[in-house]
Amino acid sequence: MNKRSLKIIAGFIVFTGIVFSSWKIYSYYHTPEFSNGEIIPDILLPNQINDTISLYSLKGNIVLVQFWASWCGPCRFENRELLNLYSKFQNLEMKEGGTFKIFSISVDKDKSSWKKAIEQDKMFWPDHVNDSLDFEKSISKKYNVHSIPSTFLIDQKEMIIGVNLSPMQLEGVLTKRLK
Repeated sequence: MNKRSLKIIAGFIVFTGIVFSSWKIYSYYHTPEFSNGEIIPDILLPNQINDTISLYSLKGNIVLVQFWASWCGPCRFENRELLNLYSKFQNLEMKEGGTFKIFSISVDKDKSSWKKAIEQDKMFWPDHVNDSLDFEKSISKKYNVHSIPSTFLIDQKEMIIGVNLSPMQLEGVLTKRLK
């Protein structure tokens, strides 16, 4: 084998190593702990007035569990899209009962910024909670949410039916489930 062939083989090995490492890092940060078909565990967190709210209190509805923050530009953009979808589907009955709800989990450490963003983005759905704990103790860690926005769509029985759906995909799923 000549030097050129060895360089090509060495380059290919290095390239393959970089691609594999990048894929592992991407998978770690973008793979939620739970996936389609699994039952989502309950979430108990404080709302804006410090009352503890349970995700399971919304059982019987199709619920979008949304992880976001006031300082996250893509989250704030997604809030506008979710506002349109919530306005469209909030009062429409689904095939297996219930309606569409959103359970928004802010990871803001600054609660005043979180509350201000809810007002600014006109997020008029009632279920807003804050996960301002240290990441090691947070719901975000339990759900393996390392980037935001992140979402889980659950059905009336708390089974996950979609993970990180785009607003267009979410609208498609909700439309198919209308009564």
